[in-house]
Amino acid sequence: MNYRARHSWPLISGALSASLIMLLGATGAIPAHDGVVFAGLALIAGLGWQLVVVNREGLIRERRLVTIAADLRGATATLERLATIDSLTGVRNRRAFFDGLGSEFRRSQRYGRDLSVVMIDLDDFKQVNDEGGHLFGDFVLTETARLISEQTRESDLVARYGGEEFVVMLPDTSEEGALAVADKLLRAVEAFEYRSTDYPPRGEPGHRITISAGVTCGPVDVSQDENELVRRADRALYAAKRAGKNRIHRWTVGGSAEASEVTV
Repeated sequence: MNYRARHSWPLISGALSASLIMLLGATGAIPAHDGVVFAGLALIAGLGWQLVVVNREGLIRERRLVTIAADLRGATATLERLATIDSLTGVRNRRAFFDGLGSEFRRSQRYGRDLSVVMIDLDDFKQVNDEGGHLFGDFVLTETARLISEQTRESDLVARYGGEEFVVMLPDTSEEGALAVADKLLRAVEAFEYRSTDYPPRGEPGHRITISAGVTCGPVDVSQDENELVRRADRALYAAKRAGKNRIHRWTVGGSAEASEVTV
């Protein structure tokens, strides 16, 4: 009731004024005819002001709702980014990678298109942390993510798989094309000099690292899912690490046995 009175004061004031004028007319304080006219004008004025107040409050509410909706959209976008982006490197996180891989895998299965996966691991990353400190290690991870992103297409999906491992999904890309991408990534990282504001010390050359990579290409057997592509790329990666690092292996099947072959 208080809410209604607070928002209906123009109409209430008009009605009270009209009643008072009619009372004055009835008592003869003013001519009866004039009392009717003035009472009507008071009601009309009160109704007019009421409409102004209602419209103004409606406009305020509408603006407030628009602001709230914009804030909600912004908050949703922020939450979506937090849920899909690796906070350190700025590329996709593992969860977002598997979401994207699942969708692309189903498309490749449906239309019989190639789908390749490249697993990447920074060689001897512990040494990076030991020599330059963990902040420099974070810098190396961030710069490596940038290098990988710059060497891949907009339609590719680059993600931090975990620790010092990255993974790249290459839609509509054959094994030969994926090997070319992996080779380009290996050369780009090997040629890059890592230098943060703190390390290496001024006057010393920039820090250099290498990467190892495992490559595989689908489609896979109909009884298998997209995780099989990741497993194959991961096996090829570790074969490359065991073979001496700073190289690329591709996953192959020799008869019924899995094997990795050096490609570079």
